[in-house]
Amino acid sequence: MYLYAISDRPGAPVPPGAALEGMDGDPICLISIAYRGIAAVVDPLAAVGRPTEDNLWRHEAVVEALMAEQTVLPVRFGTLLADEAAVQAALAAHYDEFVADLRRLSGKIELGLRVLWEEDAPASQISPADRIVGRPGSGRAYVMTRLEQERQIRAWRQRAEALASEIHIAMAQQAVETTYHVLTTPRTLLTAAYLVDREQVPSFHRQVGTLSSDHPSLHFLFTGPWPPYSFVTVGRPGGVSQIDGKESKHACSGRESSSEGKTAVRSG
Repeated sequence: MYLYAISDRPGAPVPPGAALEGMDGDPICLISIAYRGIAAVVDPLAAVGRPTEDNLWRHEAVVEALMAEQTVLPVRFGTLLADEAAVQAALAAHYDEFVADLRRLSGKIELGLRVLWEEDAPASQISPADRIVGRPGSGRAYVMTRLEQERQIRAWRQRAEALASEIHIAMAQQAVETTYHVLTTPRTLLTAAYLVDREQVPSFHRQVGTLSSDHPSLHFLFTGPWPPYSFVTVGRPGGVSQIDGKESKHACSGRESSSEGKTAVRSG
């Protein structure tokens, strides 16, 4: 059983499969497996598709369709459980955590921000000649050059951290929770995710425009709304590598086995 999401509404109807696609474009049949006050939304006949861009977007489209009508905990691409008993066992094992996450994330979505800058990391100033052992003065020159390079790298990183912090603080004022990373690559100044109430999306969009105007040398990429992947605290619940081969007895058994628009703004 391919798991898409954990829901806070066991009795809620699942989205009609006609508007969605399963892995590799196969037909999809979604069912809800309830446990106490929560449910798992699965496709009982799907296998894990190849991790292609199209399959990742198909998975995302299903989670977003669910998110439109209920609070969901999005499950990472590729989570497979053996059968209905395994699904209910996973729900039981993590029930308190799932309920806490569902309450915390109710009515909220994730927005993403990536900021690029043009300031390269300082290049090495150590010449091949400085590396030659035994050359007169080479040791001292090497040490001095190395110390200067390290000083420049520290200064470069400090500038990056100060600028990223300034941007992140401005964006985080309207967020409930945040995550952010500085310099995941030399050109990626800031990578951040913000958990916000749905109605805050236009305000965030305006804030990105303001920051872009204040920092014309930077490039801002603002995306969302997304399901709150970055803020789910429970890991993949008991995923297994393959279905155990048992025949499905669900209403979907007749099927042969074999997006809400996003804001994506680049500024600067």
